[in-house]
Amino acid sequence: MPTDSPAPTPLAAIPGIGPQRAELLSKLGLLTHDDLLHFVPRRYEDRRHLKPISAAQEGQAITVRGKIHHLKAVHWGSLRLEITVAPQTLENREDIVIARWYGFRPYGIKESGDIFLFARIDRDKKGRWVMNNPDYEIAHDDAESYIHIDRIAPIYNLTEGLTQRVLRRIMFEATQKTAFSAPEFYPAPERMMARQEAFRVIHFPESFPAEERARQRLAYDEFFVLQCVVAQRRASRVQLHRQRPVAIGDARTLSARWLESLPYSLTNAQRRVMSEIDADLSHGPPMNRLLQGDVGSGKTFVAVYAMLRAVEAGEQAALMAPTQILAEQHALNLRRWLEPLGVRVDLFTGNTKAKGKKTDRLQGGELDLFTFKNGPPDGSPRSPSAGPSVPSAGGRRLPPTGSVVVGTHALLYDRYAAEKLGLIVIDEQHKFGVLQRLALSRKGQNPDILVMTATPIPRTLGMTVYGDLDVSVLDELPPGRQPIMTKRRSSKELDKFWAFLLKQIGEGRQAYVIYPLVEESEKVDAKSVKAEFERLKEHLPQAKLGLLHGQLDGAEKERVMTAFRAGEIEVLLSTSVIEVGVDVPNATVMLIENAERFGLAQLHQLRGRIGRGEHPSYCVLAGEPKSLEGWRRLKIMEETTDGFRIAEEDFKIRGPGNIFGTEQSGLPPLRFASLETDYELLTLARNDAAGFIKQDPTLASWPGLLEKMKEGGVAAVSLVTVS
Repeated sequence: MPTDSPAPTPLAAIPGIGPQRAELLSKLGLLTHDDLLHFVPRRYEDRRHLKPISAAQEGQAITVRGKIHHLKAVHWGSLRLEITVAPQTLENREDIVIARWYGFRPYGIKESGDIFLFARIDRDKKGRWVMNNPDYEIAHDDAESYIHIDRIAPIYNLTEGLTQRVLRRIMFEATQKTAFSAPEFYPAPERMMARQEAFRVIHFPESFPAEERARQRLAYDEFFVLQCVVAQRRASRVQLHRQRPVAIGDARTLSARWLESLPYSLTNAQRRVMSEIDADLSHGPPMNRLLQGDVGSGKTFVAVYAMLRAVEAGEQAALMAPTQILAEQHALNLRRWLEPLGVRVDLFTGNTKAKGKKTDRLQGGELDLFTFKNGPPDGSPRSPSAGPSVPSAGGRRLPPTGSVVVGTHALLYDRYAAEKLGLIVIDEQHKFGVLQRLALSRKGQNPDILVMTATPIPRTLGMTVYGDLDVSVLDELPPGRQPIMTKRRSSKELDKFWAFLLKQIGEGRQAYVIYPLVEESEKVDAKSVKAEFERLKEHLPQAKLGLLHGQLDGAEKERVMTAFRAGEIEVLLSTSVIEVGVDVPNATVMLIENAERFGLAQLHQLRGRIGRGEHPSYCVLAGEPKSLEGWRRLKIMEETTDGFRIAEEDFKIRGPGNIFGTEQSGLPPLRFASLETDYELLTLARNDAAGFIKQDPTLASWPGLLEKMKEGGVAAVSLVTVS
């Protein structure tokens, strides 16, 4: 049995820290010596290269060395701050600098002493060189023990009561003077620095290339631990086996009949992904697949095919969507496609209520699924896992098949229970988390899982957040899709847009106008959909306007969307609630007000609501960005409709946490590694982790992997969300 790792050393017990400083350090989350090792500097200052004052440029930060010619303390105005003047005396009188410290007397400074100074250098009113509050180091013989000057100095995040000099000295003692061990959980590639040496170098590097080599080693460790968890998840799922039912009689023709009923041909990409799904469904381990596809690439058709494969086997398929609007949209489409085949489609959202009616359908097409976990009583609605017996195309009766249920987060809760849940489809996966995905999967007996996203995933995120999934990509759009012309415009130019919009609806088209806020706010300088709805009713009296936002109840949202689909509403004013899944082919115009307040991925999703029919489409991004980053986002949207390029650009601008949310995605905070720049390092760690898990069967279970990590002294394992 592996022995337990030694207990971590509390900071208060470390010489030179003590209880008072330990309390300050705890505000930074630093409780043990290991915490100090992992507290990476936020930046570095190169203080190595001495420079004569005569060669300095005003406003430049430099390091100088010289003797203290004179010390004095003076009062500075009413603040009564102490100033110590320490000129550097050289043969050239122009190379004299006056160092001033306000409010304190630097420790250890004496006249005639030799000293290093580092700060920005400026001229005072008398034209003398001045350094204000410089960092300093008393010169001595042991050059290697300099902490603050004549080296690459680390700069840390601070808390009130803690200075850089104090924290830097603590870190120097903890990493350079104190003996510590940093076990190798897994032997890194030979070309990499030893883990223990990497901790020393990352805090006090001798050169910037050495700092980068240390960072790469510690980043590799972070990636390796993360990829071990991903590999363990994948290995544990591969070990699962499910008894796959065999379709009987005409039931197995459902998917083929549905494909034949489509009025257009599938793309080659759709057919390729369907073949990948067929391969998954032909062997024992449950499917665990991510389907990536840009807006309008036809992911829903692939999902319907997978659901029909489950129904053919007499099982239930569940589709979970992030919003009620999207769930209702999916239910509407699925009923139109599947009910002619005799496949029952039910809707299960947070608004589903027991009606107590003795019919297969309750009011609004919603079914109270939680009333019959053990099968329906006589005269009550059927369980969703028992579909109707219906005529086939040739007039024969099909045997009872499975059913399809569409829902929101409500599917995660205990009141939703399915007896024969064979397939889970999760739409817009980035709106959910890893734990939510797994919570739904536990509703059945190792069901197949297909997760979909129209937000293309940067490759490094795909290897971490979704690393346990097989990946399919729909990389072509169906024929006939119209390009979307996108233009940036100032808010002052909108009169031209309203004239253009009226012309479009006069030709029978429809439009979206998107706002960032529901109601006006004194704190946020942006337009609100409610106020603009009232204003535009007067400004555009000839247009039929509709209003949609998240504060409306479910019934009102559905009423508005039904009217918009039917053409009764010509211009729909909305917030970003229509961001995903809404499909109205006749809508060809979109205006996004205050566009700079939306992220790139969100703008791309919103724009994807148009360009879905046979007519040309137009998107206008109106706003006044106050930063270069804001203009950059809008420029990218104007230049491309490629979702994968937009996702990579969004990733560079905002980072992974703001795109997917590290907490919900299961991605831990990374101290040393960068998902934006360390793709090759991540690939190396991924391959090594897969081999590491494969070589030892005990590591395929989480307890076994955890024990191995503890044995190797991996403190960062607690950061990894395991599910």
